[in-house]
Amino acid sequence: MRKYLLFSLIIILLIYYILTFIISFTLISNSVVNNDSVSLGVYINTKSLRNNFYLDIYDFSSNLTNVMDKNIRIKSESIEFSGELTPAFLEKLISKMSNNISTDFSRPEIMLYFYFNSNELNTYLNKSFNHFGDYNFEKYLLEKHSENTENTEMNDNEKEENNNISKLIQNIKSRIKSTDYFFLTSPIHFKIDVKHQDIPFIIILKFNGYIWKVQKIKIPYKELINLKNISLNN
Repeated sequence: MRKYLLFSLIIILLIYYILTFIISFTLISNSVVNNDSVSLGVYINTKSLRNNFYLDIYDFSSNLTNVMDKNIRIKSESIEFSGELTPAFLEKLISKMSNNISTDFSRPEIMLYFYFNSNELNTYLNKSFNHFGDYNFEKYLLEKHSENTENTEMNDNEKEENNNISKLIQNIKSRIKSTDYFFLTSPIHFKIDVKHQDIPFIIILKFNGYIWKVQKIKIPYKELINLKNISLNN
């Protein structure tokens, strides 16, 4: 009798475990499809996601500065200055930049923006690295808005074409290419490899007792950032 009860309990827990993942994954997908940042925020472990983004960006930036020319030269009509940046100063720049990017990327509304506009992800990252911390998503949107105001006229045919493009993006987002699901060593983590708009991502969900939350997203920074254009003299 006890064995039967134990077996029944294990089956119930297993069903509960599987159902929580299916429900969470479905609701996360629906939040993305509907561009609903509020609902998506429920399924994001913001603190862990931000910390993981920070660590990934900090490690990538540190490796980048190790091979960069640390000499800086400032020249104007009245003054000329040259020298080499100290490791402590570089660490502050990297820390500030990592903090800005990780804070942006862990916000649901910004995550959704770059989901639907993945082609802009490399532009944002390149500008962030070129400004070495003196940049964030708000500045990116201001620059983009300024660029867009230069071309505000659009005929009806162009509007219809843009509407068709929007519909196409809506269809593309529901099709995940090259997806591979598998449990990690921990039974409370689930890893998803996805390729969205030709950019590979790795998403890790963590079980929080009753729902699964996004804990980590790995982005291929090396593929998106043009290292040749990054200079301390920009």
